[in-house]
Amino acid sequence: MDNCKQIIQGSRGFSLTELVIVIAIASTLLGIATINYHQWQVKYNVEAQVRTMATNFSELRIRAMTTKQRQSITVNRQSYSFKSYSSDDEPLAAGTVTPPATRSVSYALKTNSSTYYSGQIFEIDHRGMLVSPPGTIYLDSTGSAGVDCLNIQVVRINPGKKNGAWSSCDDQ
Repeated sequence: MDNCKQIIQGSRGFSLTELVIVIAIASTLLGIATINYHQWQVKYNVEAQVRTMATNFSELRIRAMTTKQRQSITVNRQSYSFKSYSSDDEPLAAGTVTPPATRSVSYALKTNSSTYYSGQIFEIDHRGMLVSPPGTIYLDSTGSAGVDCLNIQVVRINPGKKNGAWSSCDDQ
């Protein structure tokens, strides 16, 4: 019994210095984790936007082939929309907007490092092939996302990674 009393009386807890050091270390680790979490979240959101756009554009090509109707994609700075046409003679300005009318995006859509999209139309014929010139859609974002641009070619649409000079979108 005397041993138990000595052990209990010898335990006084932590000193103020020890508590301050532990709190400082915990705060530093929490700060690093928060920064990494934010970077990861931005990376995920950029990649999700590119993959969603690639899926939507590919579905539009499939719709063009299955319905045997011309389709178009109109790309703006903060959104894109689809239209279908009843004939090959119908002007691009006409057409029926495919619901939902406008698909908003979180990261602005750019043609290159300094120019944003503003009503650019990509036309797809009834065979699912791009009629208008091929193009690249870059997302206005910073970070280390694995994919952050979209190559729109005559017969395919591929997500990619922009190079440092914004001169190309390398397929991923």
